[in-house]
Amino acid sequence: MIETLAELSRFTVRDLILARAAHAGERLALSARSIHGDRRRYGYRELARLMDAMAGSLWRVGLRPGERVAFFLTNDAGREFMLTSLGALALGAVVVPLNTRAADPELAAALELTSPSLLVVDAAASGRLAALAPGMPRMTVGQSTGTDGAAAWPDPERDPTSGQDVAWASSPDQLGCLLFTSGTTARSKAVMSSHRTMIAAGLCCGQALGLREDDVYQAGFPLFTSSVLNIAAMSCWVAGAGLVLEGVVGNEERLDLVSQEGTTYYHGVPSVLNFMEQAFDPERHSLDRVRRIASGGAPMPPEVSRRMAARWPRAEQVQIYGLTESGPSGSVLGPQEMAAHQGSVGRAMPHCRLEIVGDDGRLLGPGEVGEIAISGPAVAVGYFGDEAATARAFSGRRVLTGDVGSLDADGFLYFGDRKKDVINRGGLKIASVAVERVLFQHESVREAAVVAASHPDLGEDVAAFVVLKDGYAPDIAALRAHCAGELADYAVPRKWRFVDALPKNPMGKVLKNELRQMADAPAQ
Repeated sequence: MIETLAELSRFTVRDLILARAAHAGERLALSARSIHGDRRRYGYRELARLMDAMAGSLWRVGLRPGERVAFFLTNDAGREFMLTSLGALALGAVVVPLNTRAADPELAAALELTSPSLLVVDAAASGRLAALAPGMPRMTVGQSTGTDGAAAWPDPERDPTSGQDVAWASSPDQLGCLLFTSGTTARSKAVMSSHRTMIAAGLCCGQALGLREDDVYQAGFPLFTSSVLNIAAMSCWVAGAGLVLEGVVGNEERLDLVSQEGTTYYHGVPSVLNFMEQAFDPERHSLDRVRRIASGGAPMPPEVSRRMAARWPRAEQVQIYGLTESGPSGSVLGPQEMAAHQGSVGRAMPHCRLEIVGDDGRLLGPGEVGEIAISGPAVAVGYFGDEAATARAFSGRRVLTGDVGSLDADGFLYFGDRKKDVINRGGLKIASVAVERVLFQHESVREAAVVAASHPDLGEDVAAFVVLKDGYAPDIAALRAHCAGELADYAVPRKWRFVDALPKNPMGKVLKNELRQMADAPAQ
């Protein structure tokens, strides 16, 4: 049922949903929490009907092709986000999810950059967004009459309208979404994905994950990340699988949802999987129907992978690597490759190519360390409103990732670090993730992150931030001895901070820009 890349490249997102509705009928397409607190489940035929009804409503309020509609919604309004996004995509408007955990200056900058024609927001945040973007038309979900001068969200289930007069998206090259980068090392950029690259991301990632049309795929990602639209939604809808989108939940609720929905495929970042494994109660939870667990978005600590395998032996593990700019297509490490290629993030996904590039632009050979480049049909169009940054990073369907790594002779990719996270200690290069892997192996460590700290003589030194497991006291000597047994002497951390939690973005990625500031600040 999965069309070829050539066939899918002619589709808009609406074309894709209509094709799946014709084939899959009432099979599950989407399960998502409503702003009203209940969970709604839709088959493909119903999702297609609601998509067109929503498009009609948006058309009637004045949204037009090429205009941008921004969303400030948490996963507790996953239903409203998905239906509105599909309606906007169907008529050729551009979906712009905003970070609901961003500070006001970050939100103001995002709104100024993208200049939305419409802002979809829940009632609780409507006043805040009105102050940040005075005069911008707003649509409020969760209240039938709107709030604070905003129009009410037109629920297509309660007030279905016809899409008869809508000018549908006509070209797969129309811009589909602007997705902001995670901002772990610098200010977020808005990455442009067209309908063509969004659907290609679904094909590349879905095939890499091994997603099947009979799968029920549960995603633990925030709405505003590329993982929701371009991995979770597009991968499921290209494959004809069912998407279960989590609300704002804790680990036990997440595990309960697996049982309630009959989830067969779970996908989350390593930190989420780590905490899920720790919260798992065999008397209460069951993962018996889960056939695969996928990780991505950050390096998977081997210790977490081993604990998951022991806890859930029936579930195969898959790891993928990519970034918002690549769609996020990239590499995949399948279940049969885990043991033989531990430490690798796999080989190129279907339809993708991996290269290692030197500082001079030269392609490097097996074993040589340089910047990772990803090529393929899912690579984004560029950065919105930033031609200079686009020219530096993109060349056609190829993007320089800003990550450092190497390829072996068989094409397996070994991730080194973000370029900005490589520590240069007196000319000696240290990958922070390599030090983190060693720290994670110590029995007392729940989480760890390593960054560069300023040094008056060496330029940079190694600083470790450690979250201890319950019942353990800080013991720098023990951790230093543990690292000395596994690492070169210059890679052993010299500065240590024990913290209650690591600062993270909503995807669970550690905010190393904040840790670098903390490393250079005087100890409290």
